[in-house]
Amino acid sequence: MVLALLTWAFGVSFLLFFFLRFIKAGNIAASAVLGILIPQVFVRPVIFFFGFDRPFPYEYFESEEWVLVGIALVAASVWILVFSITHMLMIRPMATLGNLFPHPPSNSSLNILLLVTIFTTGIGLLATGRLISNAGSIARFMYNVKIEKELSGFYVVREISVVGAIFASLAFVSFAKLIKTRGKTKNRILFMSASVVLLATNLACNYFWGNRYNIAMLVIALAGGWHFSVSSMKLRYIVALALIVAAGLQGLKAHRNFSVATVAERETDRDQSFWLDISTSLHFTQFDAFMLALRDAGDRFDFRDGKDFINGMLSWIPRQLYSDKESFHVGKWFRQVYYPNVVNGWPVTTIGSWYVNFGGWGILFGGLISGLTAAVFDSAFQNVRGSPWRATMGWVLALLLFDGGVGTGFVQRLFLIFLPVILLAVTLRLFRVGCARDEIAI
Repeated sequence: MVLALLTWAFGVSFLLFFFLRFIKAGNIAASAVLGILIPQVFVRPVIFFFGFDRPFPYEYFESEEWVLVGIALVAASVWILVFSITHMLMIRPMATLGNLFPHPPSNSSLNILLLVTIFTTGIGLLATGRLISNAGSIARFMYNVKIEKELSGFYVVREISVVGAIFASLAFVSFAKLIKTRGKTKNRILFMSASVVLLATNLACNYFWGNRYNIAMLVIALAGGWHFSVSSMKLRYIVALALIVAAGLQGLKAHRNFSVATVAERETDRDQSFWLDISTSLHFTQFDAFMLALRDAGDRFDFRDGKDFINGMLSWIPRQLYSDKESFHVGKWFRQVYYPNVVNGWPVTTIGSWYVNFGGWGILFGGLISGLTAAVFDSAFQNVRGSPWRATMGWVLALLLFDGGVGTGFVQRLFLIFLPVILLAVTLRLFRVGCARDEIAI
């Protein structure tokens, strides 16, 4: 336990040192990668240290796995070092690529932004509503999505609502910035309120698909956009927001489980301990799966040799055109190694995804690729303060594209999230207004 505790202390020290450095420099993507690694890697061991819980699933771990805990923390620390050093060395050389990203001008029309948001939200709402109607109820729809997995090939509908939420977040922050700089008017208050309604509608649609992670990332991104372009948030408000998000995720999970259990006509699982329930809800147990992957890859199952990343590169092709494509989600097949008849997966963290595909070299190479990619991204989103577009889109894209690094689903996210944002930027460049007009705020 002492060695595991020391490796945890060193790992957290590395992470916090680079995290604070990236925050100070305004490197959003690098900050997002390290910020996501905190709950994925460094929270669960603390629960082990205090004896509140032990690695899950219990039957596949010994009562004490301190050596394995230490190995997992060392692997994560190596990833953090490779990622951070690569980013720091390459952010200036990558500036040329970053400059290719289109940003809308400051005199873009917020009215056009609001219309685009309404249009996108409407498509997502109508498509999700039609699928819910076919299922018969929201609870039945959630059951079909989470348990039966009947809607593979339709998840692009969920992503439309994610894009709608991104646009609504930008609209909200932009109108808030406009009100702060130019004062309140009836139209400005009305349009900002409409942005809130549109955002809530898109988040609700996303939740009906059984997804809570995107909701959390979008709320955090919205707070980041507000902090850097409207009004700086004090530390106590940031802590309060983190607690609210955590409580909200737990509440949404409980409601989803109750709805699914009602449809299945069975009792919800009440035997799960408090700490395991919280860890599962907040994705802390990804560390447990990461440890299992480190221990069993190459022994209980073969290394994947990049198969999951190849599947990820092909994932953007619609299933109607490529019906035999395989899932890029490592957690899906990984859990079936231990429980062949279970559908829901065990994510192994982005670090674990690189390891099960390429072994130890994957951790080094994955950290390098992630650092280079984040450097390109951060070079495109410099000077975020005061700019609703750069601050909001910077945090949204960083949190949704980088899940602790460049993972197997990165290419799909580029098509489903990054490409619509680029199209929005191009659209807003086409619709500019005079300097005296009310719409200016981006």
